[in-house]
Amino acid sequence: MGPGSPAHAAERMAGHSALTLVPTFVVVAVDATGMGIILPLLPFYSQRLGATPFLLGALISAYAVCQLIAGPVVGILSDRYGRRKVLVVSQIGTFTGFVLLALAGNLTLVFVARIIDGLTSGNISVAHAYAAEHSAPETRKQALGMTSGAIGTGLLLGPALSSFLVHYGQTAPVWAAAALSLISILATIALLPPDHPASEPRSRHRIPEPTLARSLLGLRYPWRLLGLLVVFFFVNAMFLSQIGLFLSARFSWAGHAFGARELGWVFAYAGFINMVVQGLLITRMSLIASDRSIVMAAFACMGLGFAGLASRDNVGLLAVNLTLIIAGTMFARSTLTAELSRSTAINRQGMIMGLNQSLMSGANIGAPLVSGALIGHRLFVPWALVMAVIAAIGAALAGQLLDTPRAR
Repeated sequence: MGPGSPAHAAERMAGHSALTLVPTFVVVAVDATGMGIILPLLPFYSQRLGATPFLLGALISAYAVCQLIAGPVVGILSDRYGRRKVLVVSQIGTFTGFVLLALAGNLTLVFVARIIDGLTSGNISVAHAYAAEHSAPETRKQALGMTSGAIGTGLLLGPALSSFLVHYGQTAPVWAAAALSLISILATIALLPPDHPASEPRSRHRIPEPTLARSLLGLRYPWRLLGLLVVFFFVNAMFLSQIGLFLSARFSWAGHAFGARELGWVFAYAGFINMVVQGLLITRMSLIASDRSIVMAAFACMGLGFAGLASRDNVGLLAVNLTLIIAGTMFARSTLTAELSRSTAINRQGMIMGLNQSLMSGANIGAPLVSGALIGHRLFVPWALVMAVIAAIGAALAGQLLDTPRAR
């Protein structure tokens, strides 16, 4: 086709969108690396200060409650005042939380640190909104995939750094996360161009500015997607909140129980799978299967992996089960997030992503408590089977709630 053909124009647009989002990739990757450092460390860091599995669940739930309150507010503020300003404020909160966590000598300060981080959270939802706003509808999934790929990069590097730095003391990884958070703030200020929402062009798919209540009530198909995302968030929070203590109780490596170092490598492997899914598989799968089929298959993979965790304590099988769970998680999250973005007007991306984060936080309030109660009573097999059942429900709901391409 010639240089003036529609296909060539679309290709140029996709290339331009990718270049525009490179700074976003850098900012999110640095930010996610800091989070990746903390994830495998937090269960054992808190346990050292006297936390039981249930208190660890409560710690995660407290963070989620704060996210629940802050999510819509952060999203709406980013719609009104611009993504970059709100992103910087959010990152400052994360930096403050990491510094307090490094200085914490008791569980109370750990809770305070996570509460501050939760109340100012919104980095990922604002980054998703930025990516959606700076991409055409036909390249939206690739743009959001690029952002998710940045998260995967961070979750690959962060846990690996955590496993290395934990040899220098349990606070060393936390200080490294704080340093990366500071770098992320500087990168946002230096790399992301200022945005001026009020002056943005009207040619894109935009809607007038109704009240917030009318905007929320007008969401029909998005609410179905959000309902499905709640199921996904709930089972994912059950898994992530207690996987460290589950592995520590059931598996050993080189003669000792799984600890922060081994869990760090598990999370690094999760980051690697994320990069493979986002970089190589998600676009190809979209060409041969509908979003509904992809999400149903993703939930099915997660369910098989969870059921496998209940079966035997074998490290080889553990690798297979974790691969099924992680790959299913990445496909479900990316596909549902992209579909949610496409179902909403361009000047409501901050609102819908903030609402999405709040519903995620709502799921993260109850799920870690349920998970913590099961693991605290050493009910390891029921813990895994409950997650397998929830994943099966998610697969069934995806078949009912998601539109086919023709219906859309």
